Amino acid sequence: MPSMRTKEFLELLPDLLRQQLPPDLADFQVAHRITSLTKFYYNQPSFHYEVWIQKRRKEVELGLHFESDPDSNLEQLDLLREKADAIHGSLGDEVEIHEWDRGWTRAHETLELDPLDEDFLVEISFRLSAMIQTFEPILRGGS
Repeated sequence: MPSMRTKEFLELLPDLLRQQLPPDLADFQVAHRITSLTKFYYNQPSFHYEVWIQKRRKEVELGLHFESDPDSNLEQLDLLREKADAIHGSLGDEVEIHEWDRGWTRAHETLELDPLDEDFLVEISFRLSAMIQTFEPILRGGS
């Protein structure tokens, strides 16, 4: 299977992700800021899902980021921490829920960077889909 450029890989991801999500979660917006990173969000861009391909480190980070004001970020982090057992039960213990840089917070995991081909695209899309389907009901007050 031929390898893709990072930009192409990230541009194909949203459509594949939408196919895997239920209709009420498939209406996200996409923010392409740089060629190695794509953000997906629902209401506010400062609360977003992110896929960041880091070729130098040979890693892909994917997860949910809260990059608003520190108080709002901590409020969201506390909500996820309250549900940490359920989150880890659904997504695995590899998912870290913690404070980060500049008052930001996140729930994320880092995966080894495989060749950017269709198989890896599907793997990343399924992983991000699982994250969205786990986190969004919590954020929306459903569980």
